[in-house]
Amino acid sequence: MNISRRTRTALIRATDNWLSRVYLAAVTAATGYFLFDAFFVDHPDASMAAVVPWLLTAPLSLLYTLLPAGTLSGASTGLFTALHLAGIAFAALANAAFMGHVVHRLRQPFPGTAPSA
Repeated sequence: MNISRRTRTALIRATDNWLSRVYLAAVTAATGYFLFDAFFVDHPDASMAAVVPWLLTAPLSLLYTLLPAGTLSGASTGLFTALHLAGIAFAALANAAFMGHVVHRLRQPFPGTAPSA
């Protein structure tokens, strides 16, 4: 029961303020552009569209760099794209929850200060 309450609180904090909402919208737009570019645009060379959502969700998305070399080398393109999207979604929600927590802490009055009249 307590884990459910913590998860619910984190998700609420990830979506109940403007900073987190704008951040999630930017990540969603960048991810949408990445998917459009990956599936509908032919390139003579590699596209860097997948890097933008990856960098927007840093530092958690940078954990992919800790994987050993060749871990995903045998994976199909669809599986690789799904893992990439799952990592972006998890990192974006975690970052938005952190931003929401900071916003809530900044809205609270500092302890030991008298309320203004």
